[in-house]
Amino acid sequence: EELEQIEQELESNDLVETPEEEPMMRTIAIDENQELDLGVDIVDPDNDVVDYTFSAPLNDDGKWDTNYGDAGEYVVTITATDGVHTAIEDVNLVVNRVNVAPELSGVENINAQEGDLIEFIPEVMDPNGDSIELTVSAPLDMGTFQTDHTSAGVYEIVVTATDGELTTTETVSLTIEDVNVLPVIENVYDMTIMEGETVMIEPVVSDLDGDELVVRISEPIGDSGVWETAYTDNGVYEITVSVDDGKDIVEKMVTITVEDVNMAPQIVDIYLQ
Repeated sequence: EELEQIEQELESNDLVETPEEEPMMRTIAIDENQELDLGVDIVDPDNDVVDYTFSAPLNDDGKWDTNYGDAGEYVVTITATDGVHTAIEDVNLVVNRVNVAPELSGVENINAQEGDLIEFIPEVMDPNGDSIELTVSAPLDMGTFQTDHTSAGVYEIVVTATDGELTTTETVSLTIEDVNVLPVIENVYDMTIMEGETVMIEPVVSDLDGDELVVRISEPIGDSGVWETAYTDNGVYEITVSVDDGKDIVEKMVTITVEDVNMAPQIVDIYLQ
């Protein structure tokens, strides 16, 4: 009985079907920005005409022009049919990421004058669609620069864009031309005096650029700014005060009125004729 039981168990084990292993999906790898051209060899034992199609992202011809940013895995289904029977197979398509540096545009040399407001906002794009960190060196690091009378000169501006792996750098020139700020004349005003009095003109001059100034006062006062009037100097005088900073001359007119003072005659000598 034991022998019969063993034989029955052996026969029962022979009847157990071992499940077939599913075939592994084929994998095809390419890099971003490459063209994929998938070929298929199909055999039909009946020599029937076989039509086959590809699923997206492949086109009807099994091609795909990949771009930066397409990295990832895609399951592509290939379907072949002779009109009666259909064969289907999936392919694992792997698109490898290829990092490229960010691209800068609108980065050109700049010419301006003192007093100008300069706006500088470079354009940047990343073919991979990565997040970009953009930096610009001073004085354009804030995107705008309000120049003033001290800003004249040539500046080297460095523009840098990075995606964390690759960096693009461009250097441009910022030229700011000097614009002369005219000198200012103060403490000069019209006056009226009497004959015999002293006229004093003491102009206060300043220059925002810090230029060396030369002050001149027209006659009858002169550059000293002092005029001791005589009893014959009555009249109205137009006096010009000018300041030269070496680039421009600023003038200011003042009116000096000297009023007549009648003096009594004096006997200075008596003699025989």
